[in-house]
Parts: sequence; structure tokens; C-alpha cells
Amino acid sequence: MTTDALSVVWRAAEVLHANAQTTQRTILDVTRLAKAYGFEAEILPQWDAIICRTRPLNDPQAHWQTALLQARPTGVDMHKVARTNQLIDRICANPNRQTVDQIDADSKSLATISTYAPSSHQRFVLMAGAGAVALGVIFGVTDPTTLAMIFVAAALGAVARRLLAKASDNLLMQPFVAALIAGLVGGYSQHTFSGDGLPFVEIAPCMILVPGAHILNAALDLVRGRLGLGMNRVVYCLLIFLAISVGLILGLSLMNASLTAGMATTPTPLWLDMICAGIAVAAFGAFFSLPWRLLAAPVIVGMLCHGSRWVVIDQGAGLVVGALVACLMAGTVMTLLSHRLKLPFAALAFASVVSMMPGIFVFRFADGLINVYSAGHEATLAMLSAVFSDGTATLLIVLVMTFGLIFPKMLIEGLWLKDQKI
Repeated sequence: MTTDALSVVWRAAEVLHANAQTTQRTILDVTRLAKAYGFEAEILPQWDAIICRTRPLNDPQAHWQTALLQARPTGVDMHKVARTNQLIDRICANPNRQTVDQIDADSKSLATISTYAPSSHQRFVLMAGAGAVALGVIFGVTDPTTLAMIFVAAALGAVARRLLAKASDNLLMQPFVAALIAGLVGGYSQHTFSGDGLPFVEIAPCMILVPGAHILNAALDLVRGRLGLGMNRVVYCLLIFLAISVGLILGLSLMNASLTAGMATTPTPLWLDMICAGIAVAAFGAFFSLPWRLLAAPVIVGMLCHGSRWVVIDQGAGLVVGALVACLMAGTVMTLLSHRLKLPFAALAFASVVSMMPGIFVFRFADGLINVYSAGHEATLAMLSAVFSDGTATLLIVLVMTFGLIFPKMLIEGLWLKDQKI
């Protein structure tokens, strides 16, 4: 019985850690589960594994039993996290009723949860296209041909990602190939069609590749002093950004196209901005395997947060202030919502503010660096100024978004939900 109970604890830790649950929540929930089975537990999540030490609660003189669990926090699956948390809550609600048969049933339930399939291929591909189109409209693209090409680029990238998921376990191959396809389709569009906003044919599909959930988990780990795991997450995010940038610029270079030509767009009205924000949230719900029945609340929150950003910017504030206001709202609501729905905070919060990520500045920054290198001694002050401006904008927006999302979470956890063992 002891071994079977510990196997349930270990499997739960693996599922939560591998699917974007915050480190703090993983430690608290796994510790609660171990206590319900009669064990004291110490959980130390790392990048490649989880160190789990356990000993019986009623025998403080007993030796610690240490297990090294193989789990890497590179996935995002809200369905698995939600069902695992529900199972933990059910077990902890009846800590004195754990029989051998019940523990065996819990083990089988976790085994089933860990094998849950992600969103269907059809949903994944269609929502990738729809989400990229929605982001294009938010950025001000109105030309039907441009929007159609955005859909094609994002959908082809989604198909490639699903095929590569079966063929390769390399963490960077999927974003690289999807960004390469976006660059090729975008370059073709610039040579074939005319209209404003054609560079968004490649920018919008690349925006849906941004690892926002991992950025937030990295920030939370760093703020809580888990520097090792936090820095590993940061490096992982930077590598994904590098893979996206290289793939995008390579695709454009092969098509002899530019990332900056024809960037002029049309301001998006508030009602359309909010609708498209809701579509973008629904798209990331598909990417993160969020069940349809749980999708309504995040979509509504995302629409309201994006509407607040629109209003702030319309009143004369800049992108940085608008992102800060919207993210403070999203961080507050999503902290409570993630607690209520038993979902990972980082995935929910990022999905609600994805269109505010400075993807445009990131990709222009990378493109500008290459242009400066190519120009060599002939590089102009204007080129250097553009690179510096895009880099500064990227840094400021990421910082205010991260602060806006995690500050309310830590405040609420520390003051209001502390006794609820979130």
C-alpha cells in the first residue's frame, strides 16, 4: 500500500510539472496529496526532473525516501492539470478513507489522465488560422486577401507542428518550421499581392508561437527565489524566440522579401478589437487543450482586458501603459479563475493577453540586427536607432506585462487565498 500510494503522489507531481502548472502550486498540491496518504513530503522541481522526498507522518525518526522523477516543464495542457487537481482535491477531502482498492483506482485515474490526447487536429489547425487572423485584425489589417493569407500561413504551420510532434522530440523544431512556413508564405504574398499590412502575413502566425505561459512561469520562479529553475525556463523561452526569428527571417530571405515594408494599418474599433481578442483566447485554449466547457470564462475575461487596453490607448496613453492596465486586470481575475477552475495560471493569463505581446518588435529587432550586420561599416544611425527602439520596446512591454500579471497573483495568494491552500 505504501509503494502504491507513493506512486500516485509521484505521478501527480510529474503531470503537474510537465504541463505548465506553476511551481508553487505543484509543490503545495503534491504536498497535500502526500499528507492525505499519510506522508510528509518535500518537493524540489528542477528542469529535467523532480526530487521528491517522503517519509511517514507518524514516524518522524524514519529515513527519508528519495525519488528522482523524470519530468520536464515544456508542455502546456490545461485539461491534464485540471483533472489532476480535481483528483487531488477529492483524495484530500477524504484522507481517512484510503483503502488499497481506492489507491489502485486513483493510480489508474492518473495513468488515464497522463495519456489524455491534446486538442484534435481539426480544432488545432482551424483555431491556429482563426487566432492568427484575429491577431491580424487587432493589429489593424483589414484587407481580405491579407487576412486569407494569414490564415493559410498559420494553418500550414499548425499542420507542420502536429506532424513534427510525431516525428521529432526536438523542442525547437516545431516553432522553427512553423515560422519558416510563415516567412515563405509572407514573402510570396508580398510579391504576389498588394495592400496594407502584408508583413502581418508572417508576423501574426509567428505571434501564436510565442511561449508566453513559460515566460510567466519563469518570472514566478525567479520572483520566488527559485533561480535555477527560473533561469532554465528563461533560457528555454529565449531559444524558442531565437528559433522563431531564425525561421521567419530565413523564409523571408529565401523569398527576397522584407519584414518592414507596407506596415501601415487601419485602427481597429473597440467592438471588433474585443471580439478578435476573444477569438485569440479561444485559439490558445485549443493550443493548451482547454475543454470547450471551460472556455467561456477565459474568453470573456480576455475580451474585457483587451477592451480596457484599447480604451487606455485611445485616451492618449502608450502601448506600455495600456498593456500594464490590461495585465493588472487579467492577473487579478485569472488568479481567482485559475483557483476556481483548477487550471494553470500561466496558461490562462497568457491566453487572455497574447495579442499584447511585443512580437512585432521582437521580429523587427532580429531583422534589424541582421540588416546592421549586412550593412557593416555602411550601417546608418537610423538603422541603429531602429534596432535600439525595437529592443527597448520589447523589453519594456515584456516587463510591464510580466509585472501586471504576477503582482496581483502573489498579492491575492499572500493575503486572501492563503488559508485556502492554493
